[in-house]
Amino acid sequence: MVYLQLFVFFLALVSCSSVPEPSSPASTDTNQDRPQKNLPLTQKQLQLLEHPEQIISLLNEGEISEDEIPNPHWQKNGCIACHTSADAPKPVQLREKDPNRLCTNCHEQELVEAFIHPVGMVPDDNFMQRMPDNFRNSLQDNKVSCITCHDLPIQCDEKSFAKKKTNPLFFRGGPYLTRTKLCYNCHDPKMYERYNPHDQITDEGELRTKQCFYCHNIYPDRHKVRSIDDVSFNLAEDLKKLCTGCHPWRPHPGGIWAGNKEGEGPDHLLIPPEKIKQRMERVAQKQGIILPLEPETGRIFCATCHNPHERGIQYRPEADKGADGYKRLRRGAIEICRNCHDM
Repeated sequence: MVYLQLFVFFLALVSCSSVPEPSSPASTDTNQDRPQKNLPLTQKQLQLLEHPEQIISLLNEGEISEDEIPNPHWQKNGCIACHTSADAPKPVQLREKDPNRLCTNCHEQELVEAFIHPVGMVPDDNFMQRMPDNFRNSLQDNKVSCITCHDLPIQCDEKSFAKKKTNPLFFRGGPYLTRTKLCYNCHDPKMYERYNPHDQITDEGELRTKQCFYCHNIYPDRHKVRSIDDVSFNLAEDLKKLCTGCHPWRPHPGGIWAGNKEGEGPDHLLIPPEKIKQRMERVAQKQGIILPLEPETGRIFCATCHNPHERGIQYRPEADKGADGYKRLRRGAIEICRNCHDM
């Protein structure tokens, strides 16, 4: 039973992130997060596709339901939603000169702009230089349009229908593991990196003093600090909030066991019983580490197990243990349990 608990504990640690990932200029959902329903079109839906410009008004007037809105994408007979005729000679005749208006016949303009990316904007030179040729060539009058990101011919060509499984939203240049990868065809990922308060020393070895103020309201005198009681924080109580702002709450051994819903299972972020507190003090002395408790409350909190500092920030060797290590744990993934529990 003990080994099973340790195994579950280890899996939970592996699933938790310790360093912020780059954020995205748009959503980071995967391509597969919004599967399209491509059931065979009914006769009524085919009639609607002959007059797609009426779909939004018919929906607003209650003449059709959302389930009756035809989805022309990846359909053999969906061409007439955008083309005047499925058999039109080349160049193919579109119902609208502006491709954005073709899309907004079914997709309301407000939703398009709010959900993913605004259209009609002229990319600056930096964006233009980053763009692959197929993105740059898709611009309409040098402006971003729906087809800049969505490669419509893919879902029109029956020979390409197999691509729907890996690229259902027909993203240009896809498939992508996440939507963020699509965004970085134009956007520089370095411009969207999340703030990392754990990056506390420059490559030249100099201290980034401003980083200290993410947690501390007064710059600590590192030569004099002997324990957590010698420093002050921006929060008087509930110091875990300093961490959960970047690391969202999830099933975690520090609070609840993996596999349980929040609020279920043993809560570790509590004042340790006297017997466990004495064990923590013995282990800390024997292992040459520190196991700080929340100063105002005496509770276990995130930094009891994780060292938030970069290696070399703290002068005392015991306070430096775990810095930059695996999950920033003050001891190993299994040993961390033994700080409190006899196994």
